[in-house]
Amino acid sequence: MKKKFLSRLLICSLIIQSVFLFSDTTYFLNNTHVSAAITGKSPFTSSTYTHNDIFKNYNIYNGIDVSKYNGDINWDKAKKDGVDFVIVRVGYRGYGKSGTLCTDPNYKANIEGALAAGIKVGVYYFTEALTTDEAREEAEFCISKIKDYNITLPVAIDYEYPTDGKNPIGRMYNAKLTKAEATANVKAFCAAVKKAGYTPLVYANKSDLSSLINGKTIGNTYKVWLANYTTKTTYANSYEYWQYTSSGKVNGITGKVDCNFWYTKKSIDTAETTSSPVITPTNTPKPTAAPTVKPTAKPTAKPTVKPTVKPTAKPTATPAQTTKISAPKPFKAVSTSKSITLKWTAPKNATGFEIYRKDFYDGKYKKVKTINNVKTQKYVDSNVESYHEYYYKIRSVNSKSAKKLYSSYLSLTVSAMQHKAAITTSSLKLLKKPSAQADTLKTLPKKFILEYTGKTTYKNNTTFLHMYYYTKNKKYNCWLPADSKLKYYKGGTAKTSTKLLKEAKSITNAIVNVPSGSYMAVLSTKKIGLLSFYKVRYSDSSKSYVGYVTAKHIVLQ
Repeated sequence: MKKKFLSRLLICSLIIQSVFLFSDTTYFLNNTHVSAAITGKSPFTSSTYTHNDIFKNYNIYNGIDVSKYNGDINWDKAKKDGVDFVIVRVGYRGYGKSGTLCTDPNYKANIEGALAAGIKVGVYYFTEALTTDEAREEAEFCISKIKDYNITLPVAIDYEYPTDGKNPIGRMYNAKLTKAEATANVKAFCAAVKKAGYTPLVYANKSDLSSLINGKTIGNTYKVWLANYTTKTTYANSYEYWQYTSSGKVNGITGKVDCNFWYTKKSIDTAETTSSPVITPTNTPKPTAAPTVKPTAKPTAKPTVKPTVKPTAKPTATPAQTTKISAPKPFKAVSTSKSITLKWTAPKNATGFEIYRKDFYDGKYKKVKTINNVKTQKYVDSNVESYHEYYYKIRSVNSKSAKKLYSSYLSLTVSAMQHKAAITTSSLKLLKKPSAQADTLKTLPKKFILEYTGKTTYKNNTTFLHMYYYTKNKKYNCWLPADSKLKYYKGGTAKTSTKLLKEAKSITNAIVNVPSGSYMAVLSTKKIGLLSFYKVRYSDSSKSYVGYVTAKHIVLQ
């Protein structure tokens, strides 16, 4: 009987312990208040992390920070693996007496690759400033390197001592700065960043935020990026970013990588304007409701460029769309080096149209035309630059209903040029996206055919050549670096299935059959009697050919 009693007592004890060990709710037994623990797994470590209760109703995003030590990064893979944001090292001040300002050799590739993959980008600069003047100099140097990029997240100062593997070294360490002097330098950096129109951020580890700089006073004015490698930080002052490990694993990155949580009340598209929450101890009872957003949530950024014609999301700050009115399709364009003419067909219930344009791959749409006459089904855009690629959206409007109605959008990518055939002069890698870090679609040998459609351009004027690559049954969007060596010719498409002839005289001496819709480079024209021939280069998926086709079987661009 005694054994049975002890057995039951043990079981009850284990049950009670399990409630406290595995419940999502943390109970404080020494007082009366109960609070909900905010927990979730990191996609990059598989560990479970507990977040401060102050972030109860915040969105929690997953990010990384990178430098040259992370090597070449496949940003598309990183994006797919759950990277919502990245903070890129732009540079550092040298550790020696001269304190030379240096750039990270990978900063451009990292910024451009991340932006092209749809990842939000912030930056940081590794400080060795001894004075407020040097701190401002570092901020200005950093900003000069990023001013042409779409940097929407903060510009951070990285405050820490470098080491020789065992002991701290560097200008700041040797100078033995006081906490007040170091804090003044950090604030000078932040003030310069803010003056330039960016959001300042201060990076330091938990210990340094109390021993080297005054983290509490800094956090009252500026955002803080806390480094504390644990699953539950006890840092008591304000912070908005938490670097929780340096040993994360992210697809697309070789080796280990620093991983971060970012806490914000807004969506990732607007959160850069959010101020840091102020963390203060309190005995006020807290609600037990679990948060709706956990670190494993991965908001997927929608691509900003859609080369094919299809409905897309509306630009911000425009009226909500509805399905009660049809979009104006088909949506087509005719372009020259001086203008782009858009054409469409009006649906029955439209009274007008709105047209938006985006000038850069990483830019934003702006309304360029409102058309109130439904009979007007054409728009000529003369404000264009030759070869530059532009992105258009159009929607129908019905202003006669009780409430103004809008259709979904149709999009179109058009360059101010007539397309050309391009022939490779050496082996080239076709990129799946306009990014130096993009995956390779295919490696083409010398003398293969592509269709050149224009220049894809970023706001910082980084440019890629936009191409179409043809196989037997499909056309692919792809890109090449702007300095790729190509030979350009007039292009043409096969009207119907036809034969590629060895000579321009007999239809019996065929080299290969050319399927309908195939793309060719027109090298020259030849006329024999009443028949006209084009000398062309044609490529299939494995080989390139030169021969003749009859003029009636090809449509010239």
